Amino acid sequence: MTSRVPLDVAAAAQKQKQAQVPEPQSEIPAVSLSRLTKSDFQPEEYLKETLKTVQEKNIRQFRKALEDARKVASKNLQKNVYKNYESFVFISKEISGMERDMQLLRELLLNINQVGDDLMDEDEQSILDAEEPGGRVAALGRRRTMRMSMANQQDMFKDQLTKIWRTIRDAQRFVPFAPNRHVVGDVRNISELSPSTMQTRQKVDIVVLSDMLLLAVRKKRGNYSQTILVAERSFLLSDVTVVDVSDNSRAGNMVKIVNRAETFLFGFKSTDAKNEFLLLIGHAKAGIFGAEPPTMPPSLPPPLPNTMRPGAVPVRSTRSRQSASGGDDDQESMAEGLRSRIDEMLDALDIHIARREFNDATVLVQRLKRQVGESPKPAAAVRRAIDAHIAELSRLILTDLLIPCSPRKQVAANVSLLHQLGWDKEAKEAFLASRSATIKNRTRQLKLEGNTRLYIRELAIVYFRLIRNTCEWYSELFADPTMISALIAWVRQEMAGYAVIFRRHVFHEMQKFQVIASCLNHTLAEVDILGHAGLDLKFMLDQEFFPDLTGCIRSFEGRCLALLTKAVTGDNLSVASKISTASNENAARLFGPQIPIVASVSKLDEVLTDFGNELRFIVRDSLYGQVVASVLSIIEGVLKQFLNVLRKGSNTYAQELALLVSTQAVVSWVVPRSAAHLDRIFGRTVTDIHNLEQRLEAFPSSLQDVFCQKHAVSISRSSFDFVTAEFLDEREVTDDMAPSSAMEQLLRGLGDIARELDQWPLPKRAVLGGIIDCIFVQMIDPRNWEMTGGEKRKFSHYGVHCLVLDIHFLLRVCGSLVSKSTNNMANRVCEKALRSYFASNPGAAAGGGAKEMMNKLWYDARVRTAMQRLGYSFPDFGRGFEHRSQQSFENAAQSESAPHSARDNTVSPVPSVTSR
Repeated sequence: MTSRVPLDVAAAAQKQKQAQVPEPQSEIPAVSLSRLTKSDFQPEEYLKETLKTVQEKNIRQFRKALEDARKVASKNLQKNVYKNYESFVFISKEISGMERDMQLLRELLLNINQVGDDLMDEDEQSILDAEEPGGRVAALGRRRTMRMSMANQQDMFKDQLTKIWRTIRDAQRFVPFAPNRHVVGDVRNISELSPSTMQTRQKVDIVVLSDMLLLAVRKKRGNYSQTILVAERSFLLSDVTVVDVSDNSRAGNMVKIVNRAETFLFGFKSTDAKNEFLLLIGHAKAGIFGAEPPTMPPSLPPPLPNTMRPGAVPVRSTRSRQSASGGDDDQESMAEGLRSRIDEMLDALDIHIARREFNDATVLVQRLKRQVGESPKPAAAVRRAIDAHIAELSRLILTDLLIPCSPRKQVAANVSLLHQLGWDKEAKEAFLASRSATIKNRTRQLKLEGNTRLYIRELAIVYFRLIRNTCEWYSELFADPTMISALIAWVRQEMAGYAVIFRRHVFHEMQKFQVIASCLNHTLAEVDILGHAGLDLKFMLDQEFFPDLTGCIRSFEGRCLALLTKAVTGDNLSVASKISTASNENAARLFGPQIPIVASVSKLDEVLTDFGNELRFIVRDSLYGQVVASVLSIIEGVLKQFLNVLRKGSNTYAQELALLVSTQAVVSWVVPRSAAHLDRIFGRTVTDIHNLEQRLEAFPSSLQDVFCQKHAVSISRSSFDFVTAEFLDEREVTDDMAPSSAMEQLLRGLGDIARELDQWPLPKRAVLGGIIDCIFVQMIDPRNWEMTGGEKRKFSHYGVHCLVLDIHFLLRVCGSLVSKSTNNMANRVCEKALRSYFASNPGAAAGGGAKEMMNKLWYDARVRTAMQRLGYSFPDFGRGFEHRSQQSFENAAQSESAPHSARDNTVSPVPSVTSR
């Protein structure tokens, strides 16, 4: 226990020190309720200003403070609602009552004004009738006719109510019989919404009567899907207020009905349905509070008042007509009669439009145009009224024409009506838009269940057969040749839409070429059907799909190159298989009966074969260039990777020689096989691939040169490194002098390469001769004849003889592998060494007191002695040495005996040497 007390005290002191160290903290921002309650509060700006320099820990505390404030505000709001709930309800009822009272007051004022005007007109008409002879009799006749027409009208109203009672259950309980009560119209399939949540409660039909509104709910009968209408409630028109709430962005096509303290919200499918309902309400209220509608045949409903009809011509009152006529002006009477007929025809046209009787409305429009044409000076107001009615009628017909999937007969009828109304351009645009919508709807009905071929087949059937039907319908409905361009533009637009869907499901999903070809064949089959109908769209398909097909080929090429790159990287460069050359004379001449290849070459041949097999599904002449370019890119990409492996890799002689053989196999065996395969696919000779063999014929030689350069440097550095060697030894030259051990090691390295070459079908003489040539290129490089400080390289008497003897020994052992250019470079190296020696020893060049320079016989004797000492195990690369060595040393002897100035004149110019 006593030993633990100091540790506890030290720990407590350490904690106290850490607690005393102040940590940099920022203050926690306070929640500003005044800013949060402003009407123009911007949350983003508030957070940027408040939390600009606050740390994460304080931000979390600020968030917690905001949540606490929200909870407190919610509790306060709830308490206020509970506390003032009765006041809210009372005020809402008072507001609803005031709205209803104000509406009723306005309608009563209008009713009073209209009643006063009607009384004044009746009094004036009675006075005029009394003044004319027989006027009282005529007045009585008119009243009798009015009573008869009113009786017929009452019968019609009763029939309408009977029909309502029969079709809607419990309707008679809500709408009993009353004089002059009749049906103005009905609106079906309306959604009753909850005013608070805007959710649909139920589907209802609203029947608008002359003085009431009847709401009927659609209910299912038993367990069957058949629905019936059941009356739910009714309202008196004098007690309700109808409000259009379309100004509210959340509302849309909605109407609010306020009945005393109750509020109902109804949603309509479209704006036209809502406007029709509001129009019916206006008709009904005009019949209640306005003037009594004129007597009409029982087959027609009451006409729309002139003040509510768009573009209507105002008809003057009886007082103004009688005061203007004067009783004797025939021309004025004719004009007044014409205006009356036009107004009656406009009333009838309103009725036809409201009933959507488009044929009768169009006929009536033609009659109106003829009436206006017969008038000598038609009023501008009349023309505007007729144009307004024509525009309204045409818009309704266009709405019907825009409905997709309409039958041909209905479409033809609507286009004919629009043609009669002079709306040909709009009819053309609406017809093509409806056909586009039809294609879109039919396309959405297709199911994609993983089978891309089946989906594209059904898609092609839908698109191209509907396009064909549209072209046939268009030629029958629009005979004007100037409208054909619009059809062609529409066809191109739909073709582009089909290409977008095709591209998304086929090309972007990286499908196999077999699937792509199958989808293209289904498409072309449907396009051929269009061709039989006189509409050839193949060129459009080629234009749409050519970039995608070439993109697929390039994508497949990229995958092949990635696969081959992985294969080359993981290849151990050992012989994976041997291929027979019986069918390839060129390969048999180069490799013999079999070609040893590495795994990556076998993989290249497999990939090219698969590439051709995939391409045969989509091959066509337009893709020839891209196919050839992809094949060339794959082959050249693999060869470049071989070159990089040879340059940068640290492999054995066997691996690198296997790589050289495989490179030659790619050029002489893989390329001809790929060319023959593509010939069979295209059905003709693919000259670009055949020419590739000739173009790549020098590539194996390039790799062979890289091999020679690489190993010339490596052998020289590990044995006879001329670049770093020093030839300044001052020993005496004696008869027992022999080639250096470094040169012997260099020749043994060449012997190892020669023995490895015996196992491969490669040109041994060319490879070894290339390595020797690269060794002398390295030695002749002017940079290797300069010291670090920029001085010329110096040789001693013993050093120059040692270098010449090593070169003499190298040329003797290599024999026939030494080319003429190599021999010339060896002479130049010896000559440069002698010149350097004489330049650094002027006395030796003058012959005074100089050491003796050995002749060729001495060098030959030293080489023979060395060969006898080394024995037969030392590599001997061939004969033919005597002539070359004799020529070399004769040149060296001449340079020794010639004066210094003469020797300078015989020096060959230094050739350009490749970089080490």
